[in-house]
Amino acid sequence: MQKKFAEIISFILNPLIVLVPVPFFLVLEKTSNLMLAFQWTGISIFFIFVFFILILFGIKFGIFSDLDISKREQRPVLFSVGMALAISYLIFLLIFHAPVILLVGTFSIILGVIVLGIVNMFTKASGHLAVLSAFVTFLVLVEGWQFLPAFLLLPVLAWARIKTKNHTLLQTVLGAMIGSLTTIAIYVIVKYIVK
Repeated sequence: MQKKFAEIISFILNPLIVLVPVPFFLVLEKTSNLMLAFQWTGISIFFIFVFFILILFGIKFGIFSDLDISKREQRPVLFSVGMALAISYLIFLLIFHAPVILLVGTFSIILGVIVLGIVNMFTKASGHLAVLSAFVTFLVLVEGWQFLPAFLLLPVLAWARIKTKNHTLLQTVLGAMIGSLTTIAIYVIVKYIVK
């Protein structure tokens, strides 16, 4: 019963699902334009969907063992595909003059993938925790301390990832640290250095 509950939590807080509302939130926060937020969210969902389809193809052709890409040795391929898609998305954003905040968010994702790829050479850091902690950290930095309770989702997801035997405690902590620290670094660079 606990394992099934852990699987549900892992699915609901999957990086591809957590990323879906991010473009909407970013664009609305910076432009206050609801239609523009929906437009860029739809485009972003398309790229997320393509990534999901590529993972399914990878499973079908034996490149990946499962949706979680549980085997560490398969993750470099996942990171390469993710990086290629993120760069394609970034180029699309540039060509079609997307709001700058989406460019910053995409750069943050690219940096996170690079860091996860490097850490993955030594251990299998949790991508689930990296994405969730990045999103929650961003909420707190931009919207304020009232979103601090959202950090309570991190231990819940860590428990789920450990219970499903996808990660160890250290791997979940590393994932969470990567997500939060990458987000803080990008936030500080954009807010205080680039301006």
